Amino acid sequence: MTEKELLPLYLDLSSKKVVILGGGKVAERKARLFSYYAQVFVISKAFTPQLMQMGTEGALCLVQTDLSEGFESFLQDAFIAIPATNDPSLNSSIEKRANELGILVNKVDGVGDVVVPSIVRKGPVSLAISTKSPALTKYIRIKLDEEMTEEYEGMARILGQIRKELKFKVPNQEERSRRLWKVLQDYEVWRLLRKSYQEAYARACLDAFSAL
Repeated sequence: MTEKELLPLYLDLSSKKVVILGGGKVAERKARLFSYYAQVFVISKAFTPQLMQMGTEGALCLVQTDLSEGFESFLQDAFIAIPATNDPSLNSSIEKRANELGILVNKVDGVGDVVVPSIVRKGPVSLAISTKSPALTKYIRIKLDEEMTEEYEGMARILGQIRKELKFKVPNQEERSRRLWKVLQDYEVWRLLRKSYQEAYARACLDAFSAL
């Protein structure tokens, strides 16, 4: 069987429903991640104390039921389904039915339709890492986390602000890109970011808006 080719994407899940079927430690880990981005429903006969607390705090919705007696109704309107019970056979049945309904599946024991990468996030800058080796993924994440200093966050803010202004002053997209690239290549802007955001921004504006 040919290995799946996965396309890395950033998705807005704020209005999407994610259904986690199972209430153990694995479900808890998935819920902790997805509840930050989506509307999460956890369906199970029992829940870990941490899931109970998250439900009480309103971070997600808990539905107590015996999944062995039926689960299809809980998949209604789901965007992503996560089979996370302690019964492999039940997990397979949930995955199969979700696929039939056109619902994306995030598997806990293999590669499904959705694979959650390891994430390095510094303010508006985020990097997603995924390899076939969990150890390599962890190693890369640690190295990138060390490399992604606060200057990158500051540069992202500068470029975002300048880009908005350039749209009004420079109609040509290629020229806007050239000017933003000039900011990125200016060592002095990076140096000033370690000292003062305002001074770095002033220097970046000289690069971006010269000869206008």
